[in-house]
Amino acid sequence: MSFYDHSRAGAAGFAFPQGAMDHRSGGMGGGVGFGNMSQGSGGPGGVAGVAPDPLPSGFFNALSTRGYAHEPPLLEEVGIHPQHIWQKTRIVMVPLGAAATTSTASEEVLTDCDLAGPLLFFLTFGLCLLLAGRVHFGYVYGVALFGTVSLHNLAKLMGSASNGNSLQLFNTASVLGYCFLPLCFLTAAGIFTSLNNTVGYTLGCLAVLWATWSASAFLNALLQLQGARLLIAYPLLIFYSVFALMAIFV
Repeated sequence: MSFYDHSRAGAAGFAFPQGAMDHRSGGMGGGVGFGNMSQGSGGPGGVAGVAPDPLPSGFFNALSTRGYAHEPPLLEEVGIHPQHIWQKTRIVMVPLGAAATTSTASEEVLTDCDLAGPLLFFLTFGLCLLLAGRVHFGYVYGVALFGTVSLHNLAKLMGSASNGNSLQLFNTASVLGYCFLPLCFLTAAGIFTSLNNTVGYTLGCLAVLWATWSASAFLNALLQLQGARLLIAYPLLIFYSVFALMAIFV
């Protein structure tokens, strides 16, 4: 049965070439056909003649973020770099070598606007306060937001015209958040013992100095300041002291 009238096509001045609609040739005649394209393509997402890499099997792989071998990890696709998180945390964990480490750290690590680590540390701080019988999540996020915006504007004024303008708000928030780790240790100690004593005051002072020293090293490297580390450390000291007072007295 034919549904196409060749006599009308000839009268109209055009006609399909012979075998154009022949399904046995794989689509459009002797040219490239849709039927031929599906052969050897390796399925969806595969290259012609090459089968896609299989997904890793196993129970733990099913719960992980691993995908195809040629694809980047899921965390990196959403902007979270575990390697950068570990490097920044390690810099904060060694306060005496923070200045030397930040000076040799890659620019990609220093300018990374990752907020996964800071959010984790702030949640840990609030959770430790909660376990100690204090619910201050609103105060924590309120002071953190106000202090971050204020310190960011101050850091931009202290930096040069080129470095100050390149500093973004998320850069400042990432630095302040990562250097918040010592205060998490302080609140963790408050779960088991009262901090409203001489030992608590001493631990609070050490935690504030630790966080201030690390944050000033980060900002000093970002802004490339010369001889101004103590100047930028002063507002940082006030910022972290608020959280220490919150952990001890509030």
